[in-house]
Amino acid sequence: MEHIDWHSIRQRFEQWWQHKTMERPLLSVTVAAGEKPDLPSDMQKRWLDLDTVLQRERQRRSATAYYGEAYPDYWPNLGPGSFGTFLGAQPHFLPDTVWYDPCCQKLQELQPHLDPDNPWWQWSLAATERAVAECDGSYLISTPDLVENLDTVAALAGTETVLFGLMEAGDELQRIQEQLLPLWEQAFQAHYDRNKDAAGWSSFAAFGIWGPGKTAKLQCDLSAMISKPMFDTFVLPYLQRQCHWLDHSIYHLDGPQAVHHLPSLLTLDKLHCIQWTPGAGNPDGGDPQWDHIYRTTLDAGKNIHAHMELEAVRPFIKRFGTTGVFVQTTAATTEEAEQLIKDLENAG
Repeated sequence: MEHIDWHSIRQRFEQWWQHKTMERPLLSVTVAAGEKPDLPSDMQKRWLDLDTVLQRERQRRSATAYYGEAYPDYWPNLGPGSFGTFLGAQPHFLPDTVWYDPCCQKLQELQPHLDPDNPWWQWSLAATERAVAECDGSYLISTPDLVENLDTVAALAGTETVLFGLMEAGDELQRIQEQLLPLWEQAFQAHYDRNKDAAGWSSFAAFGIWGPGKTAKLQCDLSAMISKPMFDTFVLPYLQRQCHWLDHSIYHLDGPQAVHHLPSLLTLDKLHCIQWTPGAGNPDGGDPQWDHIYRTTLDAGKNIHAHMELEAVRPFIKRFGTTGVFVQTTAATTEEAEQLIKDLENAG
């Protein structure tokens, strides 16, 4: 693993959050410089045994070269939605992801609470604390992918239950979300108190973002299945409150069916960035067919975050410049990564 210039990375992230023009865009480039670690076939051991998990993460970091604003990290990972496991959903571990089994069938039965003895809560905090104890300043320790709001209700009660609830039990959904919000804040704060650095910065590793204070990714993947009026009623108000509670926030907009919510998202005064994910089977984030998403977002004064293949980066920056732009990519060799950084040094 190459030497990481943490001071320079911190400065450039700070400029990006402030939507300042830079000589090149914020750029995360990684190169797989060694063999991938072996993974246990036993799913429980692969995901939960901390000796196995942390050793695998050490191997991953040592086998990766980092360029631009890419940085080594570790995040306690119970899948995309660990907040739901803290409240009663049961994780089902697969080789590359986690699914969640609901803990109830009816919204009326759902009374969310965070039990301090919940084993998934205890595992997540223990994983964070152990990583902090072992960390020598050579990597960042990230907040887990908590997920929130309607996506968490779906993890607890099932997606179909939520969709029917939007039409038939709106008051119950509002009640549940009012109960969830302070619990989400509690869960985030507990991890932040453990993983923040000396300056109070925190990281969300899945998107390679690092920021001053409480920094988080927000989302509502279920929004792909609902109308704009439903989104504005059942999702937007809670996102607004989360954005005001956080110091820096990025919204994960996932798939073409969710794009019609972009105008609503751009009204959130404390939301800093839109992270666009095209979804399975679609061209990657650098394809020009998505340019209207990025242009609309930048014109609203928000930052953009895009993941794309290396060959798409240079033309993407020619179209959008450097102000508020963050691109994640991978390179096959260190020479490719270094050349990309050099080529973009004077793009601003």
